[in-house]
Amino acid sequence: MNSTQLFKKVWIISDGKIGDLVQCNGVAHALGIDAHLRIISPTKPWVWMMPYGPIPPCDKISNPQSPISQPLPDLVISAGWRTLAYVREIKKRKRDKVFTVYLKSPRYSADFLDLVWVPAHDNISGERIISSIASPHRFSPAILEDEFGEIPDYLAKLPRPLVGGLLGGDSKDYHFSDDDCARLAKSLRALCETGAGLAITPSRRSPPKLREAIEQQLAGMNYYWWDKLAPHAAPNPYGFLLAQSDAFVVTADSANMVGEACVTGKSVYVFKPSGGSKKFDRLLDKFSSHGATRPFLEPIEQHVPWSYEPLYAAGDIAAEIKKRALKQFGH
Repeated sequence: MNSTQLFKKVWIISDGKIGDLVQCNGVAHALGIDAHLRIISPTKPWVWMMPYGPIPPCDKISNPQSPISQPLPDLVISAGWRTLAYVREIKKRKRDKVFTVYLKSPRYSADFLDLVWVPAHDNISGERIISSIASPHRFSPAILEDEFGEIPDYLAKLPRPLVGGLLGGDSKDYHFSDDDCARLAKSLRALCETGAGLAITPSRRSPPKLREAIEQQLAGMNYYWWDKLAPHAAPNPYGFLLAQSDAFVVTADSANMVGEACVTGKSVYVFKPSGGSKKFDRLLDKFSSHGATRPFLEPIEQHVPWSYEPLYAAGDIAAEIKKRALKQFGH
């Protein structure tokens, strides 16, 4: 039985946070189903009582204007602690006729959840809990081959091996000092001097001083920097870099980017800026122990590729959903 036969109606419930949506959509893609997005926006004082308290009266299932109005789904995928109160209401109504999935730790006992995915570095276990090193996302091996299998001309011009630079920026746990920017730029130059091609896509968090440092170090060298503000800018090449690169340099501030690079089974160098946390250290240790990542340290005299079992969490989660839902629904 395929997913569309098992789940006739599927919802993703979210408060709109991009990171949560990336994970939920990744699981839906892995299931091969079209999920309807339901955005919740609980108001005060109800939001203060979440996830333990009730949802706002205007959001009750009986209200046709509610984000969870009927007809109710067969599968709910959610992330973000505010969504838990809404998932609980659906479970009360449909009971075992709905399968409820939550991504990340729910922070409290949530018996109405049928399956909970947590990152392995959270060190949480239980009968309804599964874990993986990487987080779920939409970039499955099949999608990378189908959607990004033909390399664009502006990347094809670069020498091989092609290194994809996936750069983040300042975050709650990390910050890029002037020294960090200079250190990363110098290491990227050393990598290019080995004969490798380099294509970089920054994020919205990447500080201008990081680009300045890289441009200064790579002046006169053959590399590509994606600039979304440039006239006639190409679409973000992120997917093409995942599909076409022979190796990656990823900044440690983004767990999602590190995990997305590791779906390829190709070499992933991780650059650590200033800061960090015990939680991020545990995560990076998990990637390293799997054989997926190595630290990005200058000088790199030669890139020696390595490989490992690709990490595709969304596929593993989707398989577990189907297995458990089949049992719950009595198929």
